[in-house]
Amino acid sequence: MSTGRTPEERLTQTTLVTASTPTELSPLEAAIMDACNELHDARAKSNGPRADAVETVLFKLIDRYDESDGDNHPNPAWARPNQRALALSAAGRVHAAIAAERLALKYADTPRRKEISLDNLADRCMRAERYEDALGYFLEAVEIAPNSVPVLMTGAQAMYFAGMPEEANNIFAAFLEQPDQLDPRGPLAAYLDHEERLIDMAIDLPALRDLFDAWDDAKRKLTGGAS
Repeated sequence: MSTGRTPEERLTQTTLVTASTPTELSPLEAAIMDACNELHDARAKSNGPRADAVETVLFKLIDRYDESDGDNHPNPAWARPNQRALALSAAGRVHAAIAAERLALKYADTPRRKEISLDNLADRCMRAERYEDALGYFLEAVEIAPNSVPVLMTGAQAMYFAGMPEEANNIFAAFLEQPDQLDPRGPLAAYLDHEERLIDMAIDLPALRDLFDAWDDAKRKLTGGAS
């Protein structure tokens, strides 16, 4: 499958950073996540000076995170490369981010940590055009967390780019049968609002187009009909 983007554009494409449970983040991890999303936004808007400034702040936060053993994380051997991979990804250094996350995966000692690392690897392998690797990481992640919205959204994208559009469409069709997922505070809404790959994919996937329409309808109801 192709979205018409060059390899360079796909490699540097921005990706939303989310946490399924924000309270599971330490204060320093929350600051890193915010900085990653700000850097993604600056790069998406081709705002070089802002991106450079945010990147400097971000890697200072990463250095503090390393020095504090992952903000006193119970498993710093996993947490430190995981957070560094987030920063590297936000900075567009996708291959380095994959290497860092693979190191984190080696030390993932709980199902939740394995899910996070596998989902991150699937996303970054897509950006590196390693679609079969992305699909493999997704299949491992979905065994651990079959109902995780981030895992399923990443998996649908992995399937699409691996040449499985029907299977990808089926995932989006399943979301259409769960209108409660269109909560504006939930992860699905965040993906539909911010994940730019989905806009390209919707050209080929009718269920994804319908999902975007359902989300637009939900937003209109929330705003009293305002567009």
